[in-house]
Order: sequence, then structure tokens, then C-alpha cells
Amino acid sequence: MSQCNSKICKSKAAQEFLIRETTPCIDGSSHGFRSSQFGTLDRTRLLAVGSFKKTLSLRTYHHFAFLSAYFVCLAVVLFAAEVYAADQGSKSQSSESSEQRDNSPSVSGLESLNAITERAIIVKGTPLSESLQTYSGSVSLIQADRLQETGIDFLQNQILDLPNVNFAGGSSRPRFFQIRGVGDLEQYEGFPNSSVAVIVDDIDLSGVGAALTLFDIEQLEVHRGPQPTRFGSSAMAGAISVTSQESTDKLNGTTVLSSGSDQLISFGSALSGAITPGVSTRIAVFGHQQNGFRHNEFLSSDSTNERQEFTGRAKLQISPSDNASFTLQVLNVDLQNGYDAFSIFNGFETQSDRPGRDEETLQLMSLKGELNLNSTLNLELNTSYYRSAQEYSFDGDWGSNTFWAPFDPYDYFSDTDRNRDAAAQLIRLRGEQFLGGEALRYVLGLYWHHLSERTTTSEFADNQQYDYLRSRYAADTYATFAAIEYPLSDVLLLNSGVRFERRDSDFIDSRGATFTPDDVMWGGDISLRYTANEDLVPFIRVARGFRGGGFNASPSLPSNSIEFKPESLINFEMGARFSLFDDRFTGVVSSFVNYRDDQQLKLALQVDPSDPLSFSYVTDNAAKGYSYGAELESAFRITDSLSLQTQIALLDTRAEVNEGVLNSLDGRQQSHAPSWQYAAQVEKFLRDTLSVQVGIAGRDSFYFDDSHDAQSKPYHLLHASLFYFSDRWRLQFWGRNLTDEHYAVRGFFFGNEPPDFPNKKYVQLGDPRSFGFTWTYFLS
Repeated sequence: MSQCNSKICKSKAAQEFLIRETTPCIDGSSHGFRSSQFGTLDRTRLLAVGSFKKTLSLRTYHHFAFLSAYFVCLAVVLFAAEVYAADQGSKSQSSESSEQRDNSPSVSGLESLNAITERAIIVKGTPLSESLQTYSGSVSLIQADRLQETGIDFLQNQILDLPNVNFAGGSSRPRFFQIRGVGDLEQYEGFPNSSVAVIVDDIDLSGVGAALTLFDIEQLEVHRGPQPTRFGSSAMAGAISVTSQESTDKLNGTTVLSSGSDQLISFGSALSGAITPGVSTRIAVFGHQQNGFRHNEFLSSDSTNERQEFTGRAKLQISPSDNASFTLQVLNVDLQNGYDAFSIFNGFETQSDRPGRDEETLQLMSLKGELNLNSTLNLELNTSYYRSAQEYSFDGDWGSNTFWAPFDPYDYFSDTDRNRDAAAQLIRLRGEQFLGGEALRYVLGLYWHHLSERTTTSEFADNQQYDYLRSRYAADTYATFAAIEYPLSDVLLLNSGVRFERRDSDFIDSRGATFTPDDVMWGGDISLRYTANEDLVPFIRVARGFRGGGFNASPSLPSNSIEFKPESLINFEMGARFSLFDDRFTGVVSSFVNYRDDQQLKLALQVDPSDPLSFSYVTDNAAKGYSYGAELESAFRITDSLSLQTQIALLDTRAEVNEGVLNSLDGRQQSHAPSWQYAAQVEKFLRDTLSVQVGIAGRDSFYFDDSHDAQSKPYHLLHASLFYFSDRWRLQFWGRNLTDEHYAVRGFFFGNEPPDFPNKKYVQLGDPRSFGFTWTYFLS
């Protein structure tokens, strides 16, 4: 954010916009209110929004209901499992026991370490599932056992260890991600138009990624670079793909309990097993609560930035025959989080009298069917629907009239409610054909997605509602895609894919703005990999990603600045996967160049310096953008008891803007794109049941926004854990950010301090030093 007198507000469109927006206030007030006709802010509603919500709420009863259903199902599954096991007889019991040991979560330390390079790991977020060892692309893949070992429950903590991946704060949990310097930073107004797809079990949850927890997850994949064939316009920069654990025929489960500083307590439990032969289920619940690392001095409270989060997932898998299976999934997420993260002093002490809320509920249901039509042909259908509701509110002045005296009244509050409904249908046909003695694998697909989003924003000053905006956005996306994998020779493998997508959308708001933009887009990718030596697999990849165009909803913009065009990104990449020294040293190294055409840049303009809520947003197309860089991920088993994992990333980004459009961005680094990042983790087994891990992660400074030149500072974070293993349980003592580094995850540059309102940099800090323990029990 920046005031309108910032040096970058040079474009003709921005200047005309400011002339129209800075007209005198109709009520003559000193705050620059556009109007006071909306009346006063209801005190009851204000207190409900701005204060701590007690746990005994309607949603809490829903939680109890879900937990009650969970334990009922638990009893049913346990009883069914006992009956099923008794029917198998002693012979099968012995064989199952052996198989169970092979598939159980690894808890024996050295066994887990020595097995790192021996598993066949499949990359699932691709059109054609491929082995990680020979995958032609850049992906960070973390499996369940590694997630359990790190004790990381949320994506924002995992991102700190991933090369060229970042997130923008401005919320209690990240919703907006950047990969290789490309990605959204916020959605204060407008419509959803993601560059980084967030996919959970083949369902696009982009824009509601705050609901993403990592408990009971089978695999996390972060794909860097465009993923057009698989995910379309949502993944121009890349994709974050999460696969949850499937139900199993054998009885198994996990229970996790954590406690730590900042009043942290979390609990998770998952249980899976067969109900009858051919019918199995998995149920998982996870709850997390902590204060949020802020102290509100005005309210004398440590919980105004609280995190109260609940996730429940249930899966029912039915396999009526060897050639058919159906999976029904129900997901319920409830985040009751506070939002009190900013202070004019840029610290952990806040002065707001009306702390905000950052709440989200998500209810999702999906049905997935897989049919083996014959030995080489498989049909997959995935139908899904979800509904989400978000409340995002904040104290606009970050203080109180007492704090701002004698320049009071200076009191602002903003409240946005966003409700989304989304339905999708995915149809994929996978097959294999033999051409000239060589096997050609292919996939053909159809995709439909409907999204409807209703947004209401109310803004208040001195308890008066002075601005109100209601809008509705609806979009239907239709796509067809195809991908093939074909060996050109015994050692050269070709992968190629293409996707055509059409998006029809409608927008209307209470100011009278109406838009009906339609975009027809396409993308694709092609790659080659050389497999003569399985210990060194070089690859090259070219991909064209795309992102839809859109519109600026402000009624004050000139007609030629209302709509902006789609943009495209062409990625050239080359690298190699390696496995050396008898598989002790494994990893991947790659370099890339990205070219963006009609790059979309978003400018935030503060219309009235005395009103911290008077921001309007203009998106325009720059001429071009480009970036290049390199990435390394490796795992080195130095001895049987000592291992080292490293991640290193380099990045350089630039924009070449059209004359008169954001001139100061010409040649500047892009936002949230640090030029270097690194992470390293050392694990040492002191004995077979005791280990210690030490990790460090850091990144360079980066610009916070396209609207100003304020930057973060470089930082380095130190983490450590001590593990004790048993046959059935594991105890972890952990500490994060042990040096108590102050680092920024979001930053603004604007005036928010009366009476002169000078432009200043304000930052939201990431979590400070924390410590605690996690106990994990494995039922298997």
C-alpha cells in the first residue's frame, strides 16, 4: 500500500483515478468519509467481531457432534476389525502381520534413515503419475513419515524449507503463495484469480488455502514452474498439491498430542480399517489452539491474535470388485482465528481497541470413482462440491482514541464477509498402447468448474458506517486436456501435454459495476529425459502457463483501464536427478528461465491520507516480465547414523513495463521474490531410539509490493528437535526460531499516524521463538 503521492503513481490511468477519487467529502468531516448515510455501527455486532469469541459457540457444538460421531465410528471400526481379523484364520494372520510391519509408519529411527533411498516414490500431481527418480520437472515432495518427524502441522512452516517458495502474510494463516517470484499477494477487493494452485485430493482450493493442515497427509508436493496440463489457469506459477491418507483394510491409526509456549495445545487422531471385506473407512480429526504471539496493551489481552482451528475428515472406500473402487470423502474445517498482527511500532505488542477476526469455515464433499475397463484402460471420475465462508476484519488505525489523543477521534474498522460455493467434475481416461513395440501411456480429460463468490465489505469510522460494498462473482470454467509419455528410444523418454480452457464469468456490485469477461486460453508442456544411467537422469522441459484476464471494479477508472488481458508465462528448464555413492547422496539440481507476456501488476492507491481504509486497487498489464534462477535439493546419508538434507535456491526477477505504467518498477525485482534462499537439516542418531535434528533456514530481503519500494530484511531461522523412539510411540522435544529472529512476512508503506500521516513502512512479523513437545502414538 502507498499514498497517492508515491513516486510510482505515474500512469495516466492512476492519475485519472486519483483525480476522481479525491473529491471533497460530502459530509464535510475531517476524516474524509465518503458518506455517513449508512448510519452507526451496531455495538453488539462490533463487539462480536472485535473481541475474543468464547469457545462455547454454535460451531463448538458442531465440533462436539463431529467428535461424537468419530468415536462412534471408532467403536464400529474396532468391532468390525476384530470380527474381520477373527475370520481370517491363523494362516492369514501370520502373513498379514508381516505385511503390516512393512507398511506401518516408520518409528524405529535408523531403519527409517536407511530406507530413505530405497522406496519407489510416485509424483501424483502430474497428468501421468511418474516416479520421482525420473520425473522431468522441479518438485519438492514430502511424504507422511517426514512430515511426522518434523512435527510441522501447517504449510506456512514447511514453506520456510522449500526452495523458491514464499507466502504473503496479512492474515492469520497464509492464503496467498508465490513460486519463483510469481503469485498473488492479497484479495482486498476484486475476484479470485490464482497463480499458484492449492489442490487437495484433486480438488482446487485456491484462495481458501488457510484451511490447509498437514495432519494425516500422505504426501505434499510443491511443483515449481507452470503446470498447465494438470491444473490449468490456477497454476501459472506452480502448484501445491496435497494427498490425504487413504483408508486401509488393516486396522491402523495415529494419535498426536502437542503442547508448547504461547499456550499451544493441539490434538490429532486418525483411525483406519475395514468395516467388511471390500469396504474400508478412515476418520481423522485435528484441533489446534494457541494465543498467536501478540499482546494487546489496550485490552491487556494475549489472545486477540488467537488461533483456534479444527479439521475433520472422513473417507469411505468401497471396492465392489477388483476392477472398481469408489471413495466418498467429507471434509470439515473451522478456523476461529483472531487477527491483530500489525502495530505502528512493528513489534509483537499491539494497541488496537477493536481487534479483527480471520475466520473461515469449509465444508467439502467429493466422490471419486475408478474403473478398470480392461487391462490397459482406466476411467477416473471425481465429483466435488464445497462451501466456504470467510470473515476478515481488522482495526484500520491499529490503535484507539486514547492512544491517538490529542489527535482523536481517529478510529477505523473494516469487516469483509466472503462466501463461496464451488462445484467441479473431472473425468480422466488413462490408457496404454503399444506402438512399434514401445508402450505409449496417455491420458485424456475433461474438466468443469463452477465458482460463485459473494462478498460484503463494511467500513466504519468513529462508529459510523461510511462505506458499504456488496458484490457477486460467478465463473464457469471448461477445459479439455491430453498428455502422453512415449519412449523415443531405449534411453530417451518424451512427455508432452496440452490444455485448452474457457472461462465465462459475471460480476456485479452495489455500485452499479457489471462485467461479463470471457477468456479462451491454452497451455502445454513438453519434456525429454535421458535414462541411460539410472544414477544420473538429465531432463529438459518447456511449458507455457496462463492466467485469466479480468477487470477493475472501481467506477472512477477511465474506460480504457477497466479491463486487463490474460497473461502467459513460458518456462524453460533443464536439470538432472542424481543418486551417487550407492544411493547415499541423492537429489536434483535445475536451472530455469521464465518469460511473462502481458504481466499483470496490481497497484494499491491510498485516496485519502487521513483514512487508512481508503485504498483502491488497479490491475494493469506490463509489457513483459522475466526471471531466471537455479535450485538444488539433496539428501546425503553420510553414515548409517548421520544424514544431511539441503535446499538452495537463487532467483532474479525483472519487469519491463509499458511507458507511463508504474515507471519505477521497470527493471526492479518483483514482489516477494528473495534472490536467495537456503535450508539445511542435520539428523544424528545417538542410538537406535534417540536422535537429534538441527535445521537452519534463511532468505534474502524482498520487496513487499508492486505499489512501493519498501523491503524486508534478510533473516536466518534456527530450529532443533530431540526424538525418543519406541515400538509404538515417539516423543519429540522441539524448538523453533531459537535465536528469536524478528522477520517480516508482509509489509505496507502508507500513512497511518495523525496528524501529518507520513508514509512509513509497517510490517507483520512471523512467529518468534517457540518450544514444546509432541507425543505420537502409532496403532498398527
